[in-house]
Amino acid sequence: MSLTTQSLYFTGPRAVEIRSEALGGPGPGQVLLNLEVSGISAGTELNVFRGLAPQWRQSMDPKTRLFSDAHGSDWSWPARYGYAAVGRVAEIGRDVRALKAGDLVFAYVPHGQHAVVDANAVVPLGDLDDAEIGVFFANLNTAYNGVLDANIPLGADVVVSGLGVIGQMVTRLLARNGARQIIGVDTIAQRRELAAQGGATTLLDPRDGPVAERVRELTEGRGADTVIEVSGAAPALNEAIRTAGFNGTVIAMSWYGGTFESLSLSGEFHHNRPRIISSQVGTVNPFLGPLWSVGRRGNIARDYLSSLAPALKGFITHRVPLAEAGRGYGLLDQGSPDVMQVLIDYR
Repeated sequence: MSLTTQSLYFTGPRAVEIRSEALGGPGPGQVLLNLEVSGISAGTELNVFRGLAPQWRQSMDPKTRLFSDAHGSDWSWPARYGYAAVGRVAEIGRDVRALKAGDLVFAYVPHGQHAVVDANAVVPLGDLDDAEIGVFFANLNTAYNGVLDANIPLGADVVVSGLGVIGQMVTRLLARNGARQIIGVDTIAQRRELAAQGGATTLLDPRDGPVAERVRELTEGRGADTVIEVSGAAPALNEAIRTAGFNGTVIAMSWYGGTFESLSLSGEFHHNRPRIISSQVGTVNPFLGPLWSVGRRGNIARDYLSSLAPALKGFITHRVPLAEAGRGYGLLDQGSPDVMQVLIDYR
């Protein structure tokens, strides 16, 4: 069986197009999904949308894991993207036993009305009956991974820089994890208020003065034990380095785009010996040991979806149909203060 579906393509920097195309039925071990909603990432995906991701210009050698422009690029226009979709199983291929028609599942698939995917690659959402909550599975994995990378001791003073969707999740996980102080930093008042609801003990607007000095005032001059930087802005990363105390830790969670003229590795970085850790969701903190895996982390994140559902629902500020997806990207690209999570709605 084949059908005609509508799929979203990036056709150039900041350019999207909806195309009709044929889609075949599921093969052995696969399922066909009718998508209900998918989420646009305000971090990684915006870098891809803006044409800032390095894969547009370079390719990564799988052996050395080095990026180079010597052999062309990994990606080219037009391209499909997206990794946070929820839908119902519509058709099951041969040898699929664990799923049945009608099951609600999460899938790391690009934006579009339908998808054919390996059955073992989807995440069953079980008794979670709200597809919109399911969209946050990817973001919650990212947020939880950042907290695992930080390996924060009970009673720590932690700064969360950037209070978008990921920052809000990190704040709530830190509150569960026993941080003594959770200091949230963002220029947008609505986001600071949301973070306060989620357990932040102090909220700072960086426009009111340097964050590093104000955090020293809150920590008896020590600085933060850990700064979790989620904003993706180079100036914020620079301030995170200044904000961490001696031998403190900076968790860089974002996929940074653009340039870094503001980054200074001379003063505080050289003399205060902070550790900067890149938190990438594809792996788990190796220092946790062999008991931890991506699968285990995902199972725990799935459990947190249900308990965090009321807060997650409140993060959704805009829903657009697939035909108006370009407007959804524009809302995020403009950085409007009233925009948090934008969903593409196929229902």
